[in-house]
Amino acid sequence: MKYLATVLLAALLWTLPCIAQEELQQITTDGTASVLNQDKAQARDVAIQDALRNAVEQVTGAVISSSTLVENAMTVEDNIYSKAKGYVKSYSILSEGEADGGLTYNVKIKALVRAGALREDIGDILRQGGNPRMMVLISERNIGQHEWSGLDVSLGVAENAIIENLRQKGFEFVDQEQAERSARRDKALAAMEGDAAAAALIGERANAEVIIVGKAFVKEAPGVSDMLGGMKSMQSTVTVKAVNTDDGKVLASVTKQGKTVHIDEVAGGTRALEMAANDVADYLAEEIVKKFVRGSNSVTLSVTGLNNYNTFSDFINVLKYEIRGVKAVHEREMAGGVGLVEVDTKFNSSQLAQELLYKTFPKFSILIRSKTANKINLRLVPKR
Repeated sequence: MKYLATVLLAALLWTLPCIAQEELQQITTDGTASVLNQDKAQARDVAIQDALRNAVEQVTGAVISSSTLVENAMTVEDNIYSKAKGYVKSYSILSEGEADGGLTYNVKIKALVRAGALREDIGDILRQGGNPRMMVLISERNIGQHEWSGLDVSLGVAENAIIENLRQKGFEFVDQEQAERSARRDKALAAMEGDAAAAALIGERANAEVIIVGKAFVKEAPGVSDMLGGMKSMQSTVTVKAVNTDDGKVLASVTKQGKTVHIDEVAGGTRALEMAANDVADYLAEEIVKKFVRGSNSVTLSVTGLNNYNTFSDFINVLKYEIRGVKAVHEREMAGGVGLVEVDTKFNSSQLAQELLYKTFPKFSILIRSKTANKINLRLVPKR
């Protein structure tokens, strides 16, 4: 009996890590699909897949992108639904049925989503959504330093820690040393002081989609070191912003602190900086996935091939009333055959491009020329 109890205890201890890893979150959400050719069964399947994807998005706050690549205006790959379903342990349908006079099919589901697996796959999510190239520019002052560092090619402790942490999560970085050489001192200072526009300009010139800027410093905890018998109590503070270089919008801002005790104040300060910087990187990773991969819900369309305003107006009306996921359309300008439109959408730019390619326009077809996370360059080709 004692042997059996020992075996059971060992088996329990063996399975505990597996149980801990299976972090589940229950989500109730909706899905919808258009009924094409009166095929209600197919519409039901697509609506369920849409609901599963929505459930996954709610858990991560990020779109599990379709890894759709647009090449020569053709969709070459799309596995969004199978990818999303892989994160769902189980689901049940709460309600379902036709809507809009039989034009659409709606479902409501309750799903158990593997939240732990999603966090572990953050790098894969980024790659599928269009992994943004990153740049980090942080001014830093450790104990004993009288000047702020961060304006030369030598990376500071906080910069190195953030870069290494995010690289391990699957983020990509531009050549940091070359980027800093090309950054003018006044612009770099403005970026570090919180000027998002200056930061975006530096990042854009370095071919980075996201730039992380901020300050880091260390101080000795007052009154604490006197009680530590020669040891030093060091406290660091790292404050940063992550800026989308496409539009200068701040994706995330955060301040983290690190505390450590060490016999050497410089070594202790370095360790405290690393601790705070790693906490900053962990926070930024999730926020950038939420807001960059998902997109800011605002996508700018640069439209060429416009012979007259009537064509531009036709295109805007189709966007407003016929493209799935579009919430609002803001006409910005038209000049020289080029129109600018800002679209508020629940999709990211990849998904919006896909919706545009699937749509049949009566007077023109669409050619996608290029795309970033927040902008699509397209051309209207008249039909003959």
